[in-house]
Amino acid sequence: MFAKRKISAAVTLLMSGMVPALVPAFAAEDAAKQEVVVVTGSRIVRANLSGTTPVLTVTKESLGNMGMENFADMATQLPQFAPSFGSSRTQSTFSGVASSGLNNANLRNLGAQRTLVLINGRRVPGGSSTSMSVDFNTIPTANIERIEVITGGASAIYGADAVAGVINIITRKNFQGVEVNASYGEASEGDNKNPSGYIMMGGKLGDAGRGLLTLQFDKQGQVSCKDRYICAEDFAWLSPATQVRGPAARSGVGENGRFFVGTNSYTRRGNSFTENGALIPFDVSKDGYNRNANRDLAIPTTRIMVAGDMEYPLSEKVKAFAEFNFGQTKVDSSFEGHPFQSSAAGDRIGGVTAVTIPINNPFIPAELRTAAVAGNVTEMTWWQRFSDQTAGGNRGAKNDRDTARTVVGTKGEFDSIFGLGSDWRWELSNVYGRTKVNLSTEGLVGKVQLYNGLRVEADPANPGSYRCVDATARAQGCVPINPFAPYTAAMQNYIRMGSTAVGESSLNSTNASLTGALVELPAGAMRTAIGAEYRTFSGGLDYDAAINQGLVTGNQIGDTDFVKIKTREMFAELLVPILADKPFAKSLNFEGAYRHSEASGDTSYNTWKFGGDWEPVEGLRFRAMKARAVRAPNPGELSGVGTTAGVVNDPCTASRRNANPTRAANCQADGVPADYAPPLVVEQSVTGLSGGNNALKPEVATTMTYGFVWQPKFVPNLALTIDRFEIDIKDIITTVSRQVAVNLCYDSRLLCSAVTRGTHPLVNGNYVLTAVNEQLQNVASQEIAGVDLDVRYGMKNSWGDMDFSFISTIYDEATLQPLAGQKPVDLLGQAGGSTSDQGFIKFTANANVGYRKGPFKMNWNIRHIGGADMAVGTTEAGYPRIPAHTYHNVRLGYVVAKSTEVYGGVTNLFNKKPPFFASGTAGTQALDTIPGYYDIFGRSYYVGATHKF
Repeated sequence: MFAKRKISAAVTLLMSGMVPALVPAFAAEDAAKQEVVVVTGSRIVRANLSGTTPVLTVTKESLGNMGMENFADMATQLPQFAPSFGSSRTQSTFSGVASSGLNNANLRNLGAQRTLVLINGRRVPGGSSTSMSVDFNTIPTANIERIEVITGGASAIYGADAVAGVINIITRKNFQGVEVNASYGEASEGDNKNPSGYIMMGGKLGDAGRGLLTLQFDKQGQVSCKDRYICAEDFAWLSPATQVRGPAARSGVGENGRFFVGTNSYTRRGNSFTENGALIPFDVSKDGYNRNANRDLAIPTTRIMVAGDMEYPLSEKVKAFAEFNFGQTKVDSSFEGHPFQSSAAGDRIGGVTAVTIPINNPFIPAELRTAAVAGNVTEMTWWQRFSDQTAGGNRGAKNDRDTARTVVGTKGEFDSIFGLGSDWRWELSNVYGRTKVNLSTEGLVGKVQLYNGLRVEADPANPGSYRCVDATARAQGCVPINPFAPYTAAMQNYIRMGSTAVGESSLNSTNASLTGALVELPAGAMRTAIGAEYRTFSGGLDYDAAINQGLVTGNQIGDTDFVKIKTREMFAELLVPILADKPFAKSLNFEGAYRHSEASGDTSYNTWKFGGDWEPVEGLRFRAMKARAVRAPNPGELSGVGTTAGVVNDPCTASRRNANPTRAANCQADGVPADYAPPLVVEQSVTGLSGGNNALKPEVATTMTYGFVWQPKFVPNLALTIDRFEIDIKDIITTVSRQVAVNLCYDSRLLCSAVTRGTHPLVNGNYVLTAVNEQLQNVASQEIAGVDLDVRYGMKNSWGDMDFSFISTIYDEATLQPLAGQKPVDLLGQAGGSTSDQGFIKFTANANVGYRKGPFKMNWNIRHIGGADMAVGTTEAGYPRIPAHTYHNVRLGYVVAKSTEVYGGVTNLFNKKPPFFASGTAGTQALDTIPGYYDIFGRSYYVGATHKF
């Protein structure tokens, strides 16, 4: 697939459009002595790396300069990437147990599922059992030579999924010796502790073979919300003028319980339900629960990674090769106890039977019983936080993920095919990958146990004692439950439960390709590549019966059915030199590719690309590429339905219903009073169903990139690249977000079947927004466009080598049409959004200044996030904009005796704090900022040493 050429790396990097900001000048000079690999995005062997598609290159040194051991963490620092909303270490606590602790990369903010990840040009198994999105937690960085990222033009070369582009991890090939590293990092707050290390061994196999083995360990420590101002206290910002932090924003589901008589609710303080002879009314500021203080802001993650790589000649022109990767990730996240509400559908047994308290329960305090009888209550509605203070422990998710990947193959070369062409190279390879997941959730409460434990009668065999009414439950160890007093250990042990889920996915990809010079033309050789691929991906996720049947607190979730997707593909690529060494045409080339795919379910589709490059004079090259990309649905999108709950802002409240006359009229028609102002807890706990759809069809995208590379002779070592990208996706597999759905219901009378109104214990009336459902559909289309700017300048002086670089992405279009026929939503200029429609910040940038003098190295990195709205419509509604944020990171290194480097660095040098977002606008459930953009750790330090034998 790839060939090696000895070329000047400095010229190669510039002329290919690789990001100069991430490749220091002195590193490029050192690399000039090495062999390099041809460009990602083509199977054609070229005389140099100049291609028609822009390539971003990240080196191992770039990762080290930022003190990072995971590419996904670094990706959020680069303008071409956005945070992985809901699937990163700092943004997945509330994404569900299946996603907790994943670390995906989100290229162009189009979602990890639309980015294809390769290792040495070959596929990588997904990080979960239901998706092909790669978890970078399982991939070591110690053996990486560089990472190449391209936008567009990749589906015709590598197959489906490359809608946003490709991330190709290229590993070191010719390393000899032993290299060991140890490092340690820590935030200035004393947390986020990060011990890490690796050992890498490489050398010859026999006379002409080579091999490399890498072992790497990395541990990222816990960061608790209680230790950061951004989330130490509950926070609510539901209207521009009302920002509430602290007791008044706390949950209305308290640890001491909340017991309803009509719309009035009462609680216990200390050991009493009364003060001055009267029942104590529940007061959120006094009796509420601080959820944030019990949440993880960064999930503790432990990673063990192994990678092997070998190549051995079978003959003069044939080589065998193999690769092996294994990654084991363990995460242990914590979050607050379950907010049990007997009135909520999600807390009913199987979604049907309410776990209320019978009025004859002997534990009901006398004053409360009197009030309930007077209110004609026969079954008491109640809420209680099942936390460490009540049920004996908060909730948590413990996940073990093991991913293995093997590659075996042969490759070779020959001069011609029966006299046709020259310089032919072939490769036959097979990739097998497998991911196993074992997921567990702790701190749940059994609803059946709770139901039986609340139905109590006097125990005739033990006067003065009580027993459960149900004889079968008694035989199974039922313990009477008294929610009106502190729970005993026996009660906690009886109701406390956990749940598990297991899953496995596998990838099998066999690929055959042939590339060479087809015919010699006046301007050079016409080159081609042809081949075929057979690929299968299968996976599923099996939750235990307690979750399937809704027998424990938390979301009721159906299994993701085991699905096997088979794909057969044939492809061809062509590179035609048209002119060479002519006036105003030092080179002019055409490039095209075509791939035909046939997938399971009688689905077939075609992907293609065509474009070219023109170099009118030496040092200036223009390029353009148009391409078609396709993404087929994965198993996690084809099935699996579960419940969800969280903030949904009711458009019919008094503060929102007059956004337009249509909304006001429809709210009135549905019986919502004009002065409706629900308590905070009502909008914080809107439930619903969310799940897959087996009728999904592939997404289709058209991408366009065009720009130029300029390396002026009159300014040596200066390189400028400017490239425009345009991506248009149709039939997007997504949900119409719950917030968008309820807004559309009242603004356009669409999707009202997904919206449920009903009763709530805190509101008199049958008009409370209680549930909004969402299901994956091919309903949306999206268009994004912008410009990537790369500038690099390097110089050498007697006082040292210096490198200056700057990269940025400027978006000028970002629209999402949630439903066909509806007005597109403008996402341009927003940092956040809902959980399914995050915005695009107009301007982000990253700059580097590097210096080296003898054994001393220094790097100063500057990351800039431009000013932005919080989400769609927030600024118009009166919320403030998020100001621009700039972060500074520095690293110092010193080489001792040519074999050992010691280094240290500081990230977020000036300890810049993250901004608050309005409730429900941060793009991830239960977060009030966006950690991927805005640093949540504060000033942090790291030190390390690398020694080579």
